[in-house]
Amino acid sequence: MLLLQTSEKDKFLVSKTFLIGLAFFTTGIAWSMYNTQVNIMLFEYLASYALVGAWMAMDNVVGIILQPIMGSKSDNTRTRLGRRIPYLIIGVPSAAFFFLLIATINTATDPLWLLLLWMFFFNVSMGFYRSQAVALMPDFIIPIHRSKGNAIINLMGGVGAIIAYGLNFLVVPYSLFLAFALVSIIMVASLIVMLLTIKETESFAFQQILELEAREGKKVKTEKKAKPGLIESFQDILAEEDKSTLFMLIAIFSWFVGYQALEALFSIYAVDVLGLERGFAGGLLLFVAVPFILMAIPAGIISPKIGRRTSIKIGLILFITANFIIFLNPNVVIIIIFFIIAGCGWALININSIVIVWEMAPNEKKIGTYTGVYYFFSFLAAILGPFLVGIFVDFMGNIYLFLICNVFFIAALVFMFLVRRGEAQLTEEQKSAKQKAIRDI
Repeated sequence: MLLLQTSEKDKFLVSKTFLIGLAFFTTGIAWSMYNTQVNIMLFEYLASYALVGAWMAMDNVVGIILQPIMGSKSDNTRTRLGRRIPYLIIGVPSAAFFFLLIATINTATDPLWLLLLWMFFFNVSMGFYRSQAVALMPDFIIPIHRSKGNAIINLMGGVGAIIAYGLNFLVVPYSLFLAFALVSIIMVASLIVMLLTIKETESFAFQQILELEAREGKKVKTEKKAKPGLIESFQDILAEEDKSTLFMLIAIFSWFVGYQALEALFSIYAVDVLGLERGFAGGLLLFVAVPFILMAIPAGIISPKIGRRTSIKIGLILFITANFIIFLNPNVVIIIIFFIIAGCGWALININSIVIVWEMAPNEKKIGTYTGVYYFFSFLAAILGPFLVGIFVDFMGNIYLFLICNVFFIAALVFMFLVRRGEAQLTEEQKSAKQKAIRDI
């Protein structure tokens, strides 16, 4: 019996992973609709790309503060439903409810503060459960299969984004409220399906904790592993003789500024500059999302063969070319064609971004340090990017959005040519140690 249980536990649970991924799916569909339509609502009040960009970054600010707290809180929760599920039961319906309230805003008659209030509560609700949605997968999936599990979880998020962009095309032109209502219904329905099919208390991680606590006769408090602080991490990186890590982090910051700004401001640009209807404008991002998903696996296969730095450079060149041509020829057909190219380029960039940072770590003990700094730079870009680009757009004119974003992608490409490390040949023992350190993050 024990051998059977161990064998079952060691299997990669594909169908179960897809069901677990429904939690992350709810974030993908909600954020994608939010990023393509709420920005237009804000622009109707503010008429400023910079101010819209600043408010659209609210989710990242709330996330940085709330998600680590909620992740730690759930680690130390014990209920008959498990550690993560109780937070999903509260967070998903709350997020769906406040998401629907956003759609009730009439920008012609309702005050701006009411929209900002519903946005804030929606962001808090999403931050309340996002960490738990991500943590649920490694609770069920043993370390050796977590890379495949993470791929499925991210695929589910991508599917959510594609559905949201599809609703932009098909439903928003008729009723913005109906589109938001469908997203809210899908979120709650996904939670119900997950609750009916996934029993968190059966996860090997939860069972291990219960067994340990039963032996010790008391609750075991999960402590986060001690990791270097941000300042200490920067000091370590700045002290390196080879500045490749620093250049890599600046490149990461630069391309995330460009991408996050484009994602947050594009649908405003499409309505404001091209005169498109808001649903069609938001739906155009589908032509970035689908190629990104389709290219993700090939990018993961190609990159180790041609080199991760080379892959990122190719991706940046594709994105820069697409942005430049769209700037010169801003029409729907050109945008669709070159969004497809940009989506393929983004896959080559994004699939390799954190992996190359891990590869640049001199040893497994530095993996946590490098990961923490990577997320700091990427989150900082997500917070500042839409606002920074928005300032230049307000100053230069809305037709320059793609050109301004391109400045940051070009800067990233320049810094990538200064990166000299990241493809080091490791012994099998070193590879094993690094992989273990990555899984333990």
